[in-house]
Amino acid sequence: MTDDFSALENKVYSGRGLTLGVTPSEHTFIGYTLTGRSPPSQARKLVRSENTGMILTDVTDPEQLNKGSPALLIYPALAHADDDLIGSNGAQTMLIYSMAMHDLMERGGKPLKEPWIPNPGGLLSRAFERPCFQYDAHEDRVIDITTYEPDPNSTPRISACMSKQSGGLHIVWSDNGKKQSKVHPRFPQRLGPGEGLTITTYNGGNEKPLLLPFQGEPLEATVESETAQDIAESLYAAIHGGEPGENYRVAVAVMLKKAGTGEIETAIINRFDRGD
Repeated sequence: MTDDFSALENKVYSGRGLTLGVTPSEHTFIGYTLTGRSPPSQARKLVRSENTGMILTDVTDPEQLNKGSPALLIYPALAHADDDLIGSNGAQTMLIYSMAMHDLMERGGKPLKEPWIPNPGGLLSRAFERPCFQYDAHEDRVIDITTYEPDPNSTPRISACMSKQSGGLHIVWSDNGKKQSKVHPRFPQRLGPGEGLTITTYNGGNEKPLLLPFQGEPLEATVESETAQDIAESLYAAIHGGEPGENYRVAVAVMLKKAGTGEIETAIINRFDRGD
C-alpha cells in the first residue's frame, strides 16, 4: 500500500478521527479511526448493522464499558444517505443523517443532477444550529449532542460529510467552558483524485492530565488504494501510536461509494478480532 496518512501516524494519541477522500478512480470514501487509553474506551469494536448498513461502535467487555459512559462510547459512527457519506464521533451522526434524509425527501427522493454543487459544510452547519438532547440513563442526565462532550477532557465533537467529491469537516470544542464551533473551509471544497483530509478529536500530543483539542487545518493525505479494505488497512497502520510499550489502537472502518454504480462498500478492522 502506498497511501500516505503520515500526518495521522505522527500523532501519539489522536482519539477518534474522520478521513474524507477520493481514490484515483474517483470512488469517494469516509474513514473512521478509533483509539483509546482507558479500559472502557478500549473495550469496544466496530460492527456493521445488517438492517441499516450503518457502522456502529459496540462492546467487547460490557463490564469495562459500564465503568465509563455508554452514552458517549456507543453510537453510530458512519452512515450513508443517497449521495452523502456521513460520520462522527457520537450520537450527532444520527442528527446529520436525519437532516440529509429530510433534504432527500424534500426533493421527492430523487438524486440531484449536475450542475448541482454539493454543500456538505452547509449540512453540517445546519445540524449544529440549535441544541439537540440525548438522555444518558447511566448517568441520569441529559446531554446536548451539538456541543463538546461532558467528560474530563471536554472531548470535541467531530463530524464529516462527503457528498460526491465535496467534503465538509466540523468540530465543536471547549474554550474554557465556552462552546466554539467551526466548519473547516477548503477552497475549492472539491477533493481531487487521490486527495484526502483528516480531522481528529485531540491534537495528538497525549497531553496529561487533560488532552488538548484538535487545532489548525485538516491533515492532508494521499490515497492510492481503490478499495475500502485497502484504505482501512492503511488507516489501521497509521493509528499504531502510543507511549513506549503501549498500544492505543482500537478499530478502523471505511465506507466507500463507487463511482458510476453508486455501490456502497464497507470494511472494518478491529484490534479485538486481530489480537494485535
